[in-house]
Parts: sequence; C-alpha cells; structure tokens
Amino acid sequence: MQEKKGIASAAGLTNIFLGIITTFVVIIVLMEIKSILIPITFAVILTFLFHPVVLYAQKFKIPRFVSIIVILFLVFIAAYMLLLILVSSLQSISAKSAFYGERFELLMLTILEPFNLTIHEFFSLLNIEDDKNILNEVVEKLFSTGIVQQTFVSVSSFIGDVLIILIFWLFMIFGKSKFDLKLKSAFGSSGDGVFSTINKINEQVQSYIFIKTIISFGTAFICTIILFLFGVDFALLFGFLTFTLNYIPNVGSLVATIFPLTIVLLQFGFGFYSIIIISLLGLNQFIVGNFIEPHYLGKHLNLSPVFVLFSLILWGWLWGITGMFLAVPIAAILKIVFASIDALKPLAILMGSNTEELNL
Repeated sequence: MQEKKGIASAAGLTNIFLGIITTFVVIIVLMEIKSILIPITFAVILTFLFHPVVLYAQKFKIPRFVSIIVILFLVFIAAYMLLLILVSSLQSISAKSAFYGERFELLMLTILEPFNLTIHEFFSLLNIEDDKNILNEVVEKLFSTGIVQQTFVSVSSFIGDVLIILIFWLFMIFGKSKFDLKLKSAFGSSGDGVFSTINKINEQVQSYIFIKTIISFGTAFICTIILFLFGVDFALLFGFLTFTLNYIPNVGSLVATIFPLTIVLLQFGFGFYSIIIISLLGLNQFIVGNFIEPHYLGKHLNLSPVFVLFSLILWGWLWGITGMFLAVPIAAILKIVFASIDALKPLAILMGSNTEELNL
C-alpha cells in the first residue's frame, strides 16, 4: 500500500516538474518567435470576426473573393483616414512646440509657487544646472523630435505588421471553409466537442471585438466632442488614441485620459476651465469603464477581473503593447479550450467560467 502511495506521489511530482519545464519552454518560444506569432494571432482573430460576414454575403450570391475585396478596401480607407489625422496632428504638435515650452514654464511656476520656490531653486534642489531656456528646450525637443520621430517609427512598423497580418488573414479566410471540411473528415461524429469549442471561440471573439469596438468608438466620440467644444488642441488625435487605447483593459482608459489632460494643463493652466474639461473626460471614462462595459462584456466573456489583469501583465511582458491589445481575446480563447478538457476544467473555473460553459 505504501509502495503504491510512493509511486503515486513520485508520479505527481514528475507531472509538476514536467508542467514547470513545459511552461518555461512555452514562454521562451512565445518570446523568441513573437514577430511571427503576433501577426498570426491577429490574423486568426480577424478570421473569426469576418468569416461570418463573408458567409452572410454568400447568401445574397456575392462571391467570396468580392466580399473579401470589399472588406480590404474598407480597411484601407479607414487606415488612410487615420493616417491623415495622425500626420496632420503631428505637424501641428511640431509647429506649437515653442508655445507649449512657454506654457510648461508657466505651469512649473504655478506648481512651485505654494512652496515658495523658484525654478532656479527647484533645479538647485535636484542638482541640475539652471538654464533659462532649459524648459523650453526640453519641451521643444520632446514635441518636435521625440514624439514625432518615435510616432513615425511606430507607424511605419505598424504598417509593416498590418501588411503581414493581412497576408496571413487572406490565406486563412480563403481556406476557412476547406479547413472546416477537413476537420469534419478527420474527426467525423467524434469531433462534435472540437466543433463546439471552435464555435464558442468564434462567438466569444466576435462578441468581444464587436462590443468593444462599439463602446470604444462611443467613448472616443464623446471625448472628441468635449475637446472640440472647449477648444483643446489635437482633439481628433486624442479621440483616435482613446478609441485605440480602450482596447487595453484597465490601463488603456487611464493612459487615454492622461494625454489630453497634459495638453489641457499646458494650454489653459490650472483653473476652473481645466477642471471642467478634465472632470468631463474622467466622467466619460468612469461611466464607460465601471457601468457600460462590464454590463455588456460581462454577459459574453464571464472572465474574472483578476485573471484579465494577470493576462494583461503576462502578455504585455511577452509581447509588449501588442500583447496588451490581444490579452482579452487570448484569455477568452484559453478559457473555452480549458473548459472543453476535463483535466483543465478547474483552471477554467478559476478564470471565470460558469457551469453552463463547462458542459460543452
């Protein structure tokens, strides 16, 4: 009896060590070939999202290649419009760098005034050599070179990634139907569980992206209107950033508020006018983040907030900011896969699955 217990405990320890080793290997692989895996992951998600659109178009006798070309055309038009907004805003930022340098100096004076400190005394406390134009130079370099150059580098890199994603996506969406047929041929009637899992992944990814896009667009639209009405610079740019960053859970909405908040303070300084603008922007994000988004997304994803935060940290560490955008869809896919495997169902429960999802 004791011998059997010893064998069982040894087998259990072996499984634990194998699990740890496998986890490390997977993490290393994810980090080393992320340049390939990131476009593939985006392409898979886009395939899940747009394949129903292609199937729906076929009901009206629209050929598959025509509907895909239309989707690509709309994507390129949207990307071109966003690029125009971005380039125009960056040119304005560069042109106004001197103005914001002066405003930054005034803002520093306002902050230091209650402490009875001058800028010269503040620099002395920090052991920084005082220069009358140091603040102007810092802001000018930041706006005219730092932000502009880094943004253009990021945009160029992003455009390259988009082209790779679209190539993968084209192959996947053209072969999606054939892939489904191959699965049916390979598994037959025994593949019901596989098809059920794929269908659930399809439904949840579609629901998440659709709802998140609608909510992000609404949040960005309200943000842009507020900034326009109060005459804040770069309203369209901040609207675009709000729309994009809202796809990053928890952290994105905070970062999306900090950018316009900084410009508001530089443009108008501390005062009642700035407080109203900042309050309205914060209220917009607070209502969306705490009431609207949890209400609609919670019904479809049923993911634990703790697990979402863990997923955000993990994929952000592995794949950077791109991983943060993909964190929730990947978490939803993993939850469904775990729920379909008996040995992994406890993990699915910890991730937030309900009992209905476990009966695949």
